[in-house]
Amino acid sequence: MILYAIRHSLTSLNEEKKIQGRIDLPLSEYGISHAHEIFSNLTIQVDHILASPLIRAHQTAMIAASYLNYTKPITIIQEFVERDFGSLDLLPVSESKPVVRGETTLEDYESDDFLLNRIQQGLKIILNHYHKSNTLLVCHAHVLKALLILSGEKNISFADTIIMHDDLLQFEIQNQNFIFKSKYQIKK
Repeated sequence: MILYAIRHSLTSLNEEKKIQGRIDLPLSEYGISHAHEIFSNLTIQVDHILASPLIRAHQTAMIAASYLNYTKPITIIQEFVERDFGSLDLLPVSESKPVVRGETTLEDYESDDFLLNRIQQGLKIILNHYHKSNTLLVCHAHVLKALLILSGEKNISFADTIIMHDDLLQFEIQNQNFIFKSKYQIKK
C-alpha cells in the first residue's frame, strides 16, 4: 500500500506566516489558485482520498479529487486534525519556536507524545480500512512531521523541519511496517 500525504493549500493566516492550529479557515483566493496549480501537475493514481476535518484540508482534497479523476466521497479522519497550538494561535510562527522545541511549556499546547499517539491511531485506521489501496491524505504540517517521525525518519523536528504546501510525501505500508519512501516538490 502506498500512502501519499500532502499539506493543505494556503489560508490567509498561512500567507501572513501566523499559527492557525485548529482555527477552521477556508483557503484564501491564492490558496485555491495554488491548489489548482499543484494538482494539475500531479500524476498519481489513488483509490481513496482522506482529509483532516478542517475546511482547508477538505477544500484542498476536493481540488485534488477533481484533477485525479476521483469521484468517491472524501473520507474525513478526525485523528489527522492539526496540532492544538492553544494560546499560540494567531501569533507569528517564529514566536512559537521555544514552545515547539520544548524550551518552555504552555498548558494548552498539545504535547509531542499526545500528537504522535493520535497520528498513530490515524495510521491504524488507514491500515485497517485502506491497506490494499493507494491513498492520498491531505492534512497539516505537524501531522506530516509526525508521520515522518513514526516512519523512523531521523532528524525530524516539529520546530525546524519545513514542509511546504507543495511537498508530496510518499510512504509505504508493508507487513505492518510504515516506511518513508520519498519527498518531492510538485513543480508549478
